[in-house]
Amino acid sequence: MKNIDKQQLKIVSMEFRAIANRLINCNRDTGMPLLKKFIAYIDNNEIISEYIQGYTKPGDFQPVEAGTTFTSMGDTEQEEVSYTYQYLKYATENFTDFDYNIAYGYARNINDSIKEFCHRIVLPFVNYIENYLVQVGIKMNYDEDAKYTITVNGGVAQVNVANDDAKINAKQNSGIDITQLENILSDVIKAIPHELDTKSQEEIRDSLEVIKDEVMKPKPRKGFMEVVLKYLSGINTTTQFAAAVATLVQFIGTIQ
Repeated sequence: MKNIDKQQLKIVSMEFRAIANRLINCNRDTGMPLLKKFIAYIDNNEIISEYIQGYTKPGDFQPVEAGTTFTSMGDTEQEEVSYTYQYLKYATENFTDFDYNIAYGYARNINDSIKEFCHRIVLPFVNYIENYLVQVGIKMNYDEDAKYTITVNGGVAQVNVANDDAKINAKQNSGIDITQLENILSDVIKAIPHELDTKSQEEIRDSLEVIKDEVMKPKPRKGFMEVVLKYLSGINTTTQFAAAVATLVQFIGTIQ
């Protein structure tokens, strides 16, 4: 496992939540493309992939026919993670239609069936991964700049401070108007719609913290911040919130 800091972990969490939420809310046309993106993201993300592989046992899964419905994916976290991952990956490689090959049979109406499949099969799997990322973050303590080495054994993360270049001393970037940034961030926070659930509001606040912490570094990583800004820009809420985020995007664009 490569070294990773808390900001990078937050980026991984946000990226994963974004693609997972799209899949959970998919329809018959977007289901298969989103499932393929979801599996590809897991396979290409080292921290998530190692967690999955720590639980995956090939003997847990046997090929199934298209249209098979499941009442349970296992009795334990290990069984559910192992079977669900292998089934979803198998489905992307062997089935063509999300609605009739994968989600058919979970309800009478095909749209309800897709929704039921995503909530019964996909959502618990997503929750396991999200809980794992939260646990890794807790084990990292509260040092935002320290680099950590994460190793996974049997689905359980071992987190240690990295020995090489473990600490980056953050300082204010003198080329940035910090007061202006704080005012913009404050405007975005004020514009967060109250109708959003608590988790979504917390995710937005975490995203803004990532932006602020990164800007304060001697050499802010624009590509790193662009991922967060893309996430914020993709939140479909109110015009006021969208305008506040647009102002933030414009400000970050001025950073050299």
